[in-house]
Amino acid sequence: MGNDFREILVVEIISVTGGLLAGIALASMTKQIYLIPGLFILIPGFLEMRGSLGGSMAARISSGLFLGVVKPRMGNRIVRSNMLATASLIIVSSVILGVFAYLASSWFFGIENVKIILISVVAGFVSILMTPLTVYTTMWVFRKGHDPNNVMGPYITTLGDVMSVVSFMIAIMVVA
Repeated sequence: MGNDFREILVVEIISVTGGLLAGIALASMTKQIYLIPGLFILIPGFLEMRGSLGGSMAARISSGLFLGVVKPRMGNRIVRSNMLATASLIIVSSVILGVFAYLASSWFFGIENVKIILISVVAGFVSILMTPLTVYTTMWVFRKGHDPNNVMGPYITTLGDVMSVVSFMIAIMVVA
């Protein structure tokens, strides 16, 4: 009980700090967000997608590690297939989110800006970098004797927020 509490407390403190940093970075993008109103619709869904997809992948890898089905190394077939599935879901979800943001922006604001779809897709491709980092961290935590189930949830949430904001910054610079 005590060890679990310490693991969770440390990771939650890191998570809150990372979330604040992601919020500050997002606030620095205010001018760009105002230029493309559809981003107000896109950003919450994109942030949630990164945490959900990364979190479920980390949970699957963690379960596999505890069951002995997955060895704590990157070359495992199960790990590679989970990474490929997650990367595919990121791209498909990014396209769907972009189209939805475009349609909602058109409907609510009367603004038809196809760049919103491209921003979503480019940000999705950039955020795929989080996938191998998630797997590596899950395995590293496991090898160090910690329970990935205690650590990875807040870690993925924070990493997803930070990566999403950075992805949007890059996508806006590339597309706009």
